[in-house]
Amino acid sequence: MALTAVCAKINAPIFSVKHPEAFQIGAALPVPQPSALVGALAYCLGVHKGIGVRALEEARRVVVMARAKLMKGTTTITPIILRRFRILDKGLEAKAKGKAPAFDMACNALQSGDFEAFRKTIEVDLMDALYREYISNASIKCAWILRGPFDSKLLYLLQRLGDTESLVTVEEAWSATLRSTKVDRVSTDYPLASTENVSRVRGDYTMLRMCDEKRSPTMYYVPCRREVLRTPDDVKYFVYAPTKIDVEFKQAIEVFVIDEEETIGG
Repeated sequence: MALTAVCAKINAPIFSVKHPEAFQIGAALPVPQPSALVGALAYCLGVHKGIGVRALEEARRVVVMARAKLMKGTTTITPIILRRFRILDKGLEAKAKGKAPAFDMACNALQSGDFEAFRKTIEVDLMDALYREYISNASIKCAWILRGPFDSKLLYLLQRLGDTESLVTVEEAWSATLRSTKVDRVSTDYPLASTENVSRVRGDYTMLRMCDEKRSPTMYYVPCRREVLRTPDDVKYFVYAPTKIDVEFKQAIEVFVIDEEETIGG
């Protein structure tokens, strides 16, 4: 069966894809990692076909390669302190043997009219806070190479990428042209997996560990640079700016060309 490609342009007012080696969302990746893109495709399939989590198996079976890149402009890195209620997990656990779970204690306090005890349980015992990093005002192009045909319109079902608080909008989705060729050097603005076959990389890039399409942690050359900018009143802030890298290989490799843009699998 012939390979096909679909693409989507995504606008993200705020999104966060967890760095594989970070605790919680303490550090976010500048672009969605390949495994997150497989999960995004699985969500679209699951909603369309009504097959729930079984869609992930289908997505992993049909995806040959998934890549995302930052488009023009700069993307702001925004750290925040997130407060969250832990009612559905922490609230159903008893702190000590023979003691009622916190959620039951809150319900009992509310029923008895003890609003101070109810508030303390909900706002103190069942709440925590953590540091998270988000990417703001991002414009991202996502590309999937698939085993067989795929209706690109299904990508409009996508609502988020990465963390549950992420907000994304699919601005455009389309079926892309696809061809492959063998080369010993390439110029690309998509992430490239670091392998022994890579002999030289030129240009600005960031080395990051990301999960590949099979959720295996892999080092990638990500074509972007981290910059420090200043507001008019001299407040510093961090941004990612998209770049392009020139790569030379020890031996010729197969390169996929999507809409005349070169991408490398692996």
